[in-house]
Amino acid sequence: MNSLLLLLAALTAGTPAPPPPVYQPGPVTVGTFRAWSEATPAVTYDTAAVPEGATGKLTVKGTTVRLKVTGLVPGRAYGAHLHVNPCTDKPAEAGPHYQHKIDPVQPSVDPRYANPRNEVWLDFTAGADGTGRATSVQRWHFNNSRPPWSMVLHAERTHTKPGEAGTAGARLACLTRTAVSAYEKTGGRL
Repeated sequence: MNSLLLLLAALTAGTPAPPPPVYQPGPVTVGTFRAWSEATPAVTYDTAAVPEGATGKLTVKGTTVRLKVTGLVPGRAYGAHLHVNPCTDKPAEAGPHYQHKIDPVQPSVDPRYANPRNEVWLDFTAGADGTGRATSVQRWHFNNSRPPWSMVLHAERTHTKPGEAGTAGARLACLTRTAVSAYEKTGGRL
């Protein structure tokens, strides 16, 4: 028995520990917009445009991204895009828009890069009930080594002219995508 234990110990002595799980944004994120706190995935920076209690749901499935936001100002236009970083108490920290082909000049205002074919634009106008919906379908998949971690609501519809392409005014609110481990994302298969 002792020799079997010694053999097992020798065989596993050089075996490294498994790596920690890699986290990726999950396919569905739901949040209620509130003032910033570490515990909330949805933060409003402008409560007149995105009142506390408004809700957001972001669904990403393959190349299709769907957004539904409730509790907004009826009839108001909003710009919305996926951004590279999670939300914080500082709107700019969500980083730039996610781009499939990254513009070497940041912030990106070149329409060759800042356009709805290379970024995920989800602009909408809230209906009479304060609900806004948008869908974006891309011909490319997200890069798992640099996924988009948030959706930002902006003060204006997205501009398209050179020198202002991709801009949409102030950042009004931000929804951090729910993180799941690679193990969870694959249904328990690595």
